[in-house]
Amino acid sequence: MSALPLASHSAMSGLDMALWDAKGKALNLPLYKLLGGSARPVPAYAGGVALGYQPPAQLIDEAAPHMEAGYKAVKLRVGDTVRDDIARMEAVRDAFGHDLEILTDANIGYNIAQVRQVLPEMDRLNIGWLEEPFPAHDHRSYAEAHGFGSTPLAAGENHFTRFEFTRVLEDDVIRIWQPDLSKCGGVTETMRIAAMASAFKIPIHPHSSMTGVNQAASIHLLAAIENGGYFEADVSRANKFRDELGSEPWRIGKDGCVRPLEAPGIGVEVDEAFLKAHPAIEGPGYV
Repeated sequence: MSALPLASHSAMSGLDMALWDAKGKALNLPLYKLLGGSARPVPAYAGGVALGYQPPAQLIDEAAPHMEAGYKAVKLRVGDTVRDDIARMEAVRDAFGHDLEILTDANIGYNIAQVRQVLPEMDRLNIGWLEEPFPAHDHRSYAEAHGFGSTPLAAGENHFTRFEFTRVLEDDVIRIWQPDLSKCGGVTETMRIAAMASAFKIPIHPHSSMTGVNQAASIHLLAAIENGGYFEADVSRANKFRDELGSEPWRIGKDGCVRPLEAPGIGVEVDEAFLKAHPAIEGPGYV
């Protein structure tokens, strides 16, 4: 399966998730119980706050309501100029203090020289991780950047199946793993990836933007693995596939955590009329 194109990975992942959902409904059990988990709180970070490169003051204004809602962590987009990225991180740190965990995602927007500059500044600002500074399979750049600072490098949303994570494990430079259930093989394969990572004390912080189904499934999985990290809460302003695809997939608590749904299976009741109004188009996609 690891040699398949993205569309095939997404299709296989969707089928796997659908089968788990069907099994849960047949047994009248929520997914997290099928996986051996418990209804424990799962810490969440506010993702999708900075999808553009806002001025620092605007970024603070956009982040503030999420902090008030209960989030204890936020992810910022970097990959602009190093100077401007540092200014945004400094502004958020100054505005919300050191109790807020700041995470960053470069969306493969950096080169080696920029990472050499920015990682020491991230160390100074106590940034939680730098996500995908380079393309997923640029192993040489990740290995070189690993020595530039102590801020962990994160990746995984574009690694498919445990077989691609094997190379990540062997290189031992990406210490934050972010498999996406809708691309890496569904619930079944992500559980295998998590087990592999667990043996080496590597935390799993699933990439889980896009649909409410994927987000809800990710919370179930995090409630069932011993090395579960953050749930990526998509707080972007407009996401119909989060808000209108089906029933509410999650809700943030004042403790900064989400909890798995108690309904059977994944727990999201899909609106069939919404699906008919938004037919699939050719190309890669998410579950």
